[in-house]
Amino acid sequence: MMKGKLVWGLLAVMVFSVAPAGLSYGQVHSGVHPVPAVVKQVIKAFDNPEGAIFSADGRFVFISNAAEIGPNRAPSFAWTEGEGYISKLEVLPSGELKMVNDKLITGLTAPLGMGVIPVGTRRFPKGTIFACVGSAPLRDGRGNVIQERSRLQTKFLAFNEDGRILGEISTGPGSVFEEITGSPIILINALGFDKSGNLYVADTAFGGDQFVPPFEPKGGIWMIPVGALDDLADGKRPMEKPMFVPIPGNPDGVEVSPIDGKVYVNTVGPVAGAPDPAGGGIYALSISDFGAGRLPAPLDRDMGALDGLDFTSGGTMLNTQIRGDIPHRLYVNCPGKTGTTLEVNPTGSWADLTGPADVAVRRLPDGSHLVVVPELFARDSTPGDDEVTVLALPPGFDEACRR
Repeated sequence: MMKGKLVWGLLAVMVFSVAPAGLSYGQVHSGVHPVPAVVKQVIKAFDNPEGAIFSADGRFVFISNAAEIGPNRAPSFAWTEGEGYISKLEVLPSGELKMVNDKLITGLTAPLGMGVIPVGTRRFPKGTIFACVGSAPLRDGRGNVIQERSRLQTKFLAFNEDGRILGEISTGPGSVFEEITGSPIILINALGFDKSGNLYVADTAFGGDQFVPPFEPKGGIWMIPVGALDDLADGKRPMEKPMFVPIPGNPDGVEVSPIDGKVYVNTVGPVAGAPDPAGGGIYALSISDFGAGRLPAPLDRDMGALDGLDFTSGGTMLNTQIRGDIPHRLYVNCPGKTGTTLEVNPTGSWADLTGPADVAVRRLPDGSHLVVVPELFARDSTPGDDEVTVLALPPGFDEACRR
C-alpha cells in the first residue's frame, strides 16, 4: 500500500506544473513496451532508499539510504544531517538480493546517486564506488532548518566494496565548482562515468534558499575530467578544470550510454512545480557540448517528472517517473523513439510503487537484466521499512526496440 505521495524540494505539499496546451502526459506517452518486466523481490529494510549501484563484477548491490526526516520531526521535506547510510547486498544465483550489511557506511548526510569508476587512478582503483552526499534541503536531527552556509558540504565520497573510504572530493562552498559558476553544487543528485573515467554529475539545485544568505541555484550537468579526480581529492587545483552546462528544469538522473557514449540527463522539475520547458525531458550531450557550454534540444519531453536513469547493455534507456498526479512508473526509451511505459507482472504492481528513484541495471549471463528500483518513501516517519524492488527483464528485451 502506498505510504503517501512523494514530496520534493522544500515544499510541504505537492505542487504540479501543467502540460503544454492541448496535450496531456497520458496522450504524449500512452504506449506500453511490448516486453514486460517481472517482479522478483521486494525488500522492506531501508530508510528512504534513493540510489542503487552494482559492484564492478556484479556480485553486490549498494543502496544509499537518504534518511528524509519525516513528518514526526519536521513539517516539510528535508534530508536529516548525519543520519544517512549505505547498505550492501549480495546478488544470489537466483537474481534475488541478500542483505550483507544494512549499515556498511554510516553518519552520512543525504547519500543519493552512485557510480563505479571503470578505470584506475593514482588514488582510486578501478571499481571504486563514488557516492553523492551532503545535499540540501537539510535539517538537523531535531528538525531545525540549517541556515549556516558552511554546513552545506556536498561532495563525492569514494569507497571500496568493503566500505573503506578511499577519499572525497568537495563540491560545496569554497570548492572549484563554486569558483566556476558562483555557486556550490547544492543538490548533488546523480553521477555517471564514461569509459575513460570522466565523471558526470547533476546538480538538481533545490534547497539553496534555506541558507543565510541563500545560495543562488545553478542547475545543470558537470563534466569532471578523469585527470582531475586525484588533484581534487588531494585538495589541489586541477590542471584540467571541470566543465558545466546549465540545464533548465532541475536535472536529476545522469548516465552515459554504452552504445553511443553520449551523456544522457533527465529533468525532475515538475514534481515541485519548478519551471521546466521540457515538462520532464531527456537530453543527450556530447563532449563537444561541454566544451562549448551548449545544451542540445531535448530528445523527448512532457514525461512528467523524471528521477532515475540507466541503460541496459543493449542501450535501452530506463527512466523513473515520480510526479504524483500521474502513475509512478518506469519509462522505456528505445533509441530514436518516444518513451513507452514498462509493464510489470504481476499486473498492477506499479500501484504500490512510491517514488522510484535512481535505478541500477545489470545484464546477467543468460541475457536477462536485473533492475534494482529504490523507492524513496518521502515523508515517512518509520525508518527501516522502506522498499527496494527487484525486477527482471527477460532475454530479448532490447531486441523489442528494433521491431
